[in-house]
Amino acid sequence: MINGKYTLKNMYPDLDEDQYQPNGVDLTLDKVMTFKSDDSSYGMFLGTKSHIKEIKVLPQQKELEKDTIHLQGEVKSVYKLEPNTPYIGVTKEKIQIDRNSGQIYLPRSSLLRAGVDLRSAWGDAGFNGHLSFLLINHNDKPFYLESGVRFAQLVDIQAENSDVYNGDYQE
Repeated sequence: MINGKYTLKNMYPDLDEDQYQPNGVDLTLDKVMTFKSDDSSYGMFLGTKSHIKEIKVLPQQKELEKDTIHLQGEVKSVYKLEPNTPYIGVTKEKIQIDRNSGQIYLPRSSLLRAGVDLRSAWGDAGFNGHLSFLLINHNDKPFYLESGVRFAQLVDIQAENSDVYNGDYQE
């Protein structure tokens, strides 16, 4: 079962009222990260060690510098997403997923209507921390995102008899 607005208000009481939706919570953009080039001879790697533990060599990230634009008489501090370039969008909200929940994260429809895609992984029970999403601008011109904008939606799903997340990305 999907948890609705009133259950989500109890789970995440510190959010702004306009972040609560009938079947989810809007998440806001804190910062945008880019991938640093890596000098390693083997690049990125994801594999296993003795078929038990994963070995992860992921690209380093750095925060994208903000640009300033003038829009409808206002000065806006924005992140400029170049076409066909991967970025990581990080949420302002720190999420604590309940032991009896799992979460799906989706782009806000205004992003999709503008040709910008948001990709995510499943949110496991027990995860605690800020969320990071892959952002890709599929347009042939830059797209601008203002810090603090609602850009993703969290959908919380009840799960029974769950173990809790104890992975590398906790906190």
